[in-house]
Amino acid sequence: MRFVVKSRMRVLSLVVALLLVAAPVWGKPSSTTYRSSSGKTTGSATRSGNTTTYRSSTGRTTGTATTSGNRTTFRSSTGRTTGSATTSGGRTTFRDASGRTTGTATTSGGRTTFRDASGRTTGTAHH
Repeated sequence: MRFVVKSRMRVLSLVVALLLVAAPVWGKPSSTTYRSSSGKTTGSATRSGNTTTYRSSTGRTTGTATTSGNRTTFRSSTGRTTGSATTSGGRTTFRDASGRTTGTATTSGGRTTFRDASGRTTGTAHH
């Protein structure tokens, strides 16, 4: 179960990183609530300045993302760096705390395609 939660938070972090990178295009939302397919609140993200704070459904802080220029750094609730995202030319590269590439997101024509480190498509988003 712990692995599943960490994986979901990593995916959540990556999605929010993409939203942070795209914020100049879509506007800068101050708060986002995440819900399951059944409508249950699963967490939230609140942006203040260049920092986004993630919280669980109970309101406990689970991590932060801080953006500077084209780079976003993710940290756990204890402040330990857990990964980063760097954007250049419509492509965002995600890295773990060791600097290894874990995936990419490429945006083109209103569609974002997510790929894992091996290049396999893992999902898409339309906006």
